[in-house]
Amino acid sequence: MTDAIKGEVLINEPLARYTSWRVGGPATRLFKPTDVGDLQLFLRDLESDEPVFWIGLGSNLLIRDGGIRGTVIATQGALNDLSLVNSTTVRAEAGVTCSKVSRLC
Repeated sequence: MTDAIKGEVLINEPLARYTSWRVGGPATRLFKPTDVGDLQLFLRDLESDEPVFWIGLGSNLLIRDGGIRGTVIATQGALNDLSLVNSTTVRAEAGVTCSKVSRLC
């Protein structure tokens, strides 16, 4: 059985819908992973010189009208695992909101 990417890959995806200011041109490619394993599969197959950018909730983020050349990884709605490792250590995946981390702490 072959490993297959489960997340969504969008080409020339307008990034305005991913920012709180609702501005921004297209990404050459946008990937929405379903989980960490899915992200690993996707990244494994990218060319080593491919520019990669990360976005979360899109707050405090302005993207130029010309967009982003390269691959954008959108973590909103995925990579949400949050756990207390011990009394002084928290483990949070890239899609966890700051407010959720602060509530746990």
